[in-house]
Amino acid sequence: MKTSVFLAFSLVSIWTSLVGVSLYSLDAHLHYRELGWAVSIGLILLVTHMVNMTLYFKIRGDEPFKWHKYKTIGAKI
Repeated sequence: MKTSVFLAFSLVSIWTSLVGVSLYSLDAHLHYRELGWAVSIGLILLVTHMVNMTLYFKIRGDEPFKWHKYKTIGAKI
């Protein structure tokens, strides 16, 4: 595994863990049925996902999308 992959997954894991611990310390798991809490938790999780994606793609660049090495040349008829 390349170091940039390890760094990306490490930072994403740390960020997600921090958000999870923060939500747990605020007792979000006890209040998720209340509308205000549910909307807030949903927005926090959405922002968490967006930050995860930003971290990953800023570190890895466009490498995850380079599929040219998997292209096959078809038979000519």
